[in-house]
Amino acid sequence: MKVLIVGAGMQGQVITWNLGRNPAVTEIVVADYDEKRAQFVVGQVGNGKARATFINASDSDGVAKAGEGCKLVVNAVIPQFNKSIMHACLKCGAAYQDMAQGQTQTQTIDEAYLDQMTLASEFAKQGLLALLSTGMDPGVTNTFAANGYEDLEKCFEIRIKDYALFDSPVPLQVWSQETFYTDCAQPPLLYENGEFRRVEIFGRREHYEFPEPFGLGAVICHDHEEVSTLPRLLPKKHGEKGLRYVDFKMGGPEDGIDADLAFVGSGMASKEPVTLKDGSKVRPIDVFVATLPPNPPAKELARLALAGEITDYGVVTVDCIGEIGGKPATVGYNIFPPDIKWVNGQIPGATCVSYGTSTPSSIYAEFIIEDKITDKGMICPEELPRTVRDAFIAECGVRNMPITRKDVVAAN
Repeated sequence: MKVLIVGAGMQGQVITWNLGRNPAVTEIVVADYDEKRAQFVVGQVGNGKARATFINASDSDGVAKAGEGCKLVVNAVIPQFNKSIMHACLKCGAAYQDMAQGQTQTQTIDEAYLDQMTLASEFAKQGLLALLSTGMDPGVTNTFAANGYEDLEKCFEIRIKDYALFDSPVPLQVWSQETFYTDCAQPPLLYENGEFRRVEIFGRREHYEFPEPFGLGAVICHDHEEVSTLPRLLPKKHGEKGLRYVDFKMGGPEDGIDADLAFVGSGMASKEPVTLKDGSKVRPIDVFVATLPPNPPAKELARLALAGEITDYGVVTVDCIGEIGGKPATVGYNIFPPDIKWVNGQIPGATCVSYGTSTPSSIYAEFIIEDKITDKGMICPEELPRTVRDAFIAECGVRNMPITRKDVVAAN
């Protein structure tokens, strides 16, 4: 089967590595605005199946042409281009997959998700699949939430946390800084008392006991996709169970959280244009991103990672809280992506974040290619059949992303 991957950054690199190892994948087109980067990815991890090409992700016709003959188009670029790539899939007849809705230059995450959903009828009409939000979070988290929700007789709350530890002797961006900081600057969406509402940025700080080796860690509310989709989709797919609360919290060392809050407070994370003295307009976030030094070359990053000089690892948790047999009950999941040292032993230049985000996406993609996912229309992972979700969880373990689950039911 032929697959088009739009984007050859850190996410596209990991997806290419995974798909290149799957015998069901016969051809991979790795497309990027930076054709040299696409050529690098093809040469490094394409396994002889991949070829590189130039693409402008905003050019729907160009993406459709590149997607001709493909069973699947995997969107591995920033969410700004989601809609144009979706339109391309409708034109070329390929399934669509992305890793997140994300903010665009003019939309919040929630607005972007609802905007994507305007194409749902078109995908259903053409008998095509559009699988949204297939990274770590969202993606793995949606899968965990669906299982917990389904297994509880009543599910009142779903609480999601992403906790990471990072340190590097050289400048290193493990995620789009534009995406991260514009998300930080957006008052987070919360589902509380059965209603959507926005709360203060960096608010609702708490200290949560993460599994070893992390221990007690600080987390704060962060705008994220799961809060948009889970309250809307879980009751519809799996029945009404009294869901009244969903949140997403991001965490790490407290001094890092405080530094990010100060940066956002300075206004430099704003996506709203400001007028300069000469009358020109710029977005502060664009100025910040333009000043960031580039990541070290893949070989240098791998050298530092393999020498243990970079710290990059984390844990993601999902806690579903409800009842079984009229008694308080919880279902809790943890997933542990491999650290950057292990990752660079497999894919030089990748990170814990890129592996942890893009390997789940790769598993979903392979399930589509292998016809393990046969759904049509526009869906998120929480709507997939239980057999698919359980197979996905099992495959995460095969790819060195161990998962634990703990069920607790009150005895009296």
